[in-house]
Amino acid sequence: MGFGFHGKKTRDVDKERHLKRMHKTTPFIESPLQGADQQALVFSQRHEANTIELFFDLFFVANLSTFTTYHSITDISYLAAYVGFFGILWCSWFQVTLHDVRFARDSIYERVCKTIQFIVFVGLALVGSSFNPGKIASNTNFRILCYTLVISRSLLMIQYIVVLVFTMKEKYSKLYLPLGLMIAIYGLAASAFGAMTPAFRENDFNHEGVYVIWYIVMLLECIGVITISCCWRMLSFKKTHLMERMSLLTLIVIGEGAIGVTKTVTRIMGKSGLDPEGCILIMCIILILMLLWALYFDHFPHGHYGTIRQQIWSCLHFPFQLAIVGLVEGSQQVAIARYVMKTFKKIEKDIVKICHEDHLDGKPLRDALMKVLTYFAFEKKSETADLEGITEEWIWAAGNTTGICSAANATIFAETGEWTNEEIPTIMVYIWDGVYEMIGMKIPREKMEKEYAVEIALDSWKVVYLYYWISFCTLIACSIAFLILIRRHKADVFDFVSIIIRLIALAIGGSLIAIISNNDALYSAIGSPVLLPVVLILLFLILFFDKISATFCNWRLEKSGQPYALEAGAEHDHDDHGHGGAHEHDESSESLVPDHRGQRKSAAWSIHGMDMDSDRVPLTQKHASYSSSTEYGGGQSYAMSPLMSPPMLSPPMVGHGVGQQHHEPPPGGYQPVVTSQTYGA
Repeated sequence: MGFGFHGKKTRDVDKERHLKRMHKTTPFIESPLQGADQQALVFSQRHEANTIELFFDLFFVANLSTFTTYHSITDISYLAAYVGFFGILWCSWFQVTLHDVRFARDSIYERVCKTIQFIVFVGLALVGSSFNPGKIASNTNFRILCYTLVISRSLLMIQYIVVLVFTMKEKYSKLYLPLGLMIAIYGLAASAFGAMTPAFRENDFNHEGVYVIWYIVMLLECIGVITISCCWRMLSFKKTHLMERMSLLTLIVIGEGAIGVTKTVTRIMGKSGLDPEGCILIMCIILILMLLWALYFDHFPHGHYGTIRQQIWSCLHFPFQLAIVGLVEGSQQVAIARYVMKTFKKIEKDIVKICHEDHLDGKPLRDALMKVLTYFAFEKKSETADLEGITEEWIWAAGNTTGICSAANATIFAETGEWTNEEIPTIMVYIWDGVYEMIGMKIPREKMEKEYAVEIALDSWKVVYLYYWISFCTLIACSIAFLILIRRHKADVFDFVSIIIRLIALAIGGSLIAIISNNDALYSAIGSPVLLPVVLILLFLILFFDKISATFCNWRLEKSGQPYALEAGAEHDHDDHGHGGAHEHDESSESLVPDHRGQRKSAAWSIHGMDMDSDRVPLTQKHASYSSSTEYGGGQSYAMSPLMSPPMLSPPMVGHGVGQQHHEPPPGGYQPVVTSQTYGA
């Protein structure tokens, strides 16, 4: 900051106005070895997702949203198709992510690869619009899926070949075999998908067993890639932002539920306006979304908790995110089912009143039935426009039939519950069909020709109830597994309470699944508004006991005066103790923690012993230094010498002065849990 002539103030930005600027350019290609961590001997390009990765995630959620829109789950085959397509979509995203978090660097080459991956996901969206392997469908759609998967895996094979080329250029011989295996895995996967194409010839529908090849290949593909990263720790995901990518996708999947809520509120209250019960159901869905977010992110792992455990944690996100989709979508379907059944009962009640209480006949009967029909305005939607004319014909037929609503017929209906004519129940069924189709259920035309919509609805709600509670149980089971996998310290009351309360919720969910064996109890449960509040209460109790038990453990630990470790990533100010270290609450004594600052960071991630064998192995046998192509922009190269664990220091003796009490240090001392820089596992 300075002052110019005549007392005018000059700005700092004006100091460079006379200079020409050096423009930022994008290189054609960059070596993935530039992102190698010199101390941990792993690939770590960055510690957070970049914008192009987030852009790629949007293609995933766009596919999921499109597929959900076009696929109403009305029977088991559609449910299987939904799970199957989600698996194809998720595995394709997962394989791309495993490459990107370790090797992807912004360049023209990487942007071209991302563009091809975008095209692949657009191709998957095309396939998803009519994906149903359990039904006779166009084989062209399945061939497109095979071609799309071939392109996806071939591109991954090329990307790993590029990584291998740069690795061979720097003579990192220890990576030749694992990278070669990765290339072979994707090459075999592409070949398998390509070999499936002849099975989907036109007018050839004898290929029911071929579909399973997609899922077998993808399962073996995931197992192979994860196994390689576990065996060769230099290709592990330690210090990458894989955990952030998984968390962002989880957030996006939950966000897809938020989009669904806006559609559901329109379907339920878009015509009739605000309804107290409808408002409560929508609020329940919103709160369920919020609690799902808290259930996951309140226990999101920070810091290193084990290479193999991290791989398991990542793979468990497939059933976990699928369960979120099932629970969120199921919550909307449960709310819609309650609305539809409530509307069905209202229609039946109105028509019974018109016919068997008011005993209308002729033109008054016709006008009253037309009033019931015109309320729903079927003619305004293409899905129900044809039902308008068909129902009107039956209403005119009922109006032209004398004695159709006589007192004698009303008495028979009251005694047996059966109609004595064909017109009135047919009118009622067609109006029900229109209501069900108006809420956006995509029902195949061939299915509508065989069954009434009300029959399809009853069958579909049975499936909805089944996958809704299976999704809930899967979600809770994955939550238990996550808690076990990410625990790095000694178990306490929180660990036991959190797992026990989840097991109780799991047992309740499993018992509610058993209701499906009794149709009367099942449809009573679906027709009641209690299902959403039950899920909401269970999720709330889980989080409530989590917070209570965590608070109790913290209170007891602070009261005991024993050293403790902070959770990595805790957002609190602990300057008095040294951020992230072990703590002693006796202010008169010094910390029992030796200072490991400046030593290898992985030694400071936990107070427990760690297996550092893989850290001691250099990238090359010759311990060669990094060449200029792999430096971080400076002129100094970094020697690739073996990393050794620092010696365990004895804790300092506390209180040697007069009147001071000697504190016996615990054996082995304590190490800080985190340093000033916290990495993902």
